Amino acid sequence: MTPVPGDILVSHNARLDAYFAVQITGSKMDGKYPLVSVLTLDWMGKALPTNAEIAAMKPQSFDFFFWNACFDHDWVPAQVPPSFQHVGHRPVLVKTELNSYSGWPDGSTFYSQQQWDARPKALRDKSKHAAARQDETPVITVNGFTVTHSTDRLTAWLTAAVDDLSIFDDLALLNNVATDRPIPGLFDFLHKHSFINELQLLNHGETRLDLRGLQATRLSIDVTGLTELYLNEAVDFLSLVGSAGSDLGIHADADGRWISLHTTEASAPWSGLSALDGLSVYRVKEVDVATVVRRFPNLRDVSMSGAPGFVRNLAALSALSSLETLSLNDMFGFTPEDIPAPSNFPALQSLHVTSCPADAADAAKKIYKPAAAAGLDLSVRQPRKPEWLAANLDNPFRDWDDIEGITSAQAKKAAALYKTARTDALKVAGEADALAALSPIVLTYTEAFNKMDSRSNFIFTEEREQIYEALLQIFNAVDEKRQAVGADPVDRNALTEVMDEVRDF
Repeated sequence: MTPVPGDILVSHNARLDAYFAVQITGSKMDGKYPLVSVLTLDWMGKALPTNAEIAAMKPQSFDFFFWNACFDHDWVPAQVPPSFQHVGHRPVLVKTELNSYSGWPDGSTFYSQQQWDARPKALRDKSKHAAARQDETPVITVNGFTVTHSTDRLTAWLTAAVDDLSIFDDLALLNNVATDRPIPGLFDFLHKHSFINELQLLNHGETRLDLRGLQATRLSIDVTGLTELYLNEAVDFLSLVGSAGSDLGIHADADGRWISLHTTEASAPWSGLSALDGLSVYRVKEVDVATVVRRFPNLRDVSMSGAPGFVRNLAALSALSSLETLSLNDMFGFTPEDIPAPSNFPALQSLHVTSCPADAADAAKKIYKPAAAAGLDLSVRQPRKPEWLAANLDNPFRDWDDIEGITSAQAKKAAALYKTARTDALKVAGEADALAALSPIVLTYTEAFNKMDSRSNFIFTEEREQIYEALLQIFNAVDEKRQAVGADPVDRNALTEVMDEVRDF
């Protein structure tokens, strides 16, 4: 379907069990990519809209959290997802300059609005008033950092730096809390703050966590040592960090039907979440897709990113008849014969294949070409020959050779810096004073990237994270060697500070 301005389309949101409507308000080219602007309308229904309902549709205004009478109106890829169907046409309802870009609406803004409206009006009004005032009156100053009444995030070091969290009770805009150690009174504090949307609990020391009653939608939970985890009803994004045991049971509303899980443990040794909606496994070395499909048969969204990783039984994906998005990045070990046919995925909207075997990548492009012509968002990039994989198996900067703005020389230099730092770090891994032995290596590594960036300024947010992640890989290798001789792990926080003190990028 090729939409034109004025077209009205509808799609179904499973969580709300209702249809919602949008209007195409404009079109343009972004380089060689066609875009359309999509406006969410004020109609929802259990069945497709009547002509009278279409004629009455207006732009929907949202005011949840930090939205203030805002339209859900963005530029999106022009390919219409298969879940949308054309129901009518009207003159464009909103004509305005747009600078926001996103994906096609999925109805989640209506759910967010419902969650907001369910909160007590007095608390909603207090939050809106605080947002409008932006009160910078100090609450407390810790280590030179001042927490004001408009502070919306408590970092891990802040939650650990005070004796009593109740000092933050008046933060009406608080929506993000992080911890990295046991904090007295933490859960009482969390239950008092119904606007906390994002919560990170690391090194909490608990064997049982019960988060029921919280309103957070995004959770990052350390599962090391946990045997029971009860999730709150509102959560839709769950990141599991640490190492989970087979004795861990995870309990969730509808057994995880609305949750997207992010984890490095593709085997999911724990129990629960059998109705999981989305799965993203990252930095994995091996994935048995048959095991994943048996474990989570209702998956709609699947993303696998390797370090690099190897896939077994990729063809087992065929059993996921509800699959809507599939992403493979730095994953190998599969052949053209393993690529499932498009007919297995009637709801597929997006297929992204990046840095995968060249013959399989070519096959995917060919097999899914007709689906792309019909609206599938298809991207096949960085096909890799076996020689490339052999040369880059332990290169965290392997994708730099295909990133705009990064030269081949810079990609090779980054790989060489990592290899040298790793070799030098492993030579001193057994030293009693690991911090003293490793600090000069971290310093040399960081300063080398400073020098590279000073010449052409190519290190931005994503590259910065990759440089840091590569350093963590070195620490992992050092810790593995130290563990073999019964030595304590390295002090990563102190070594990271060595990087931060000299880092210019």
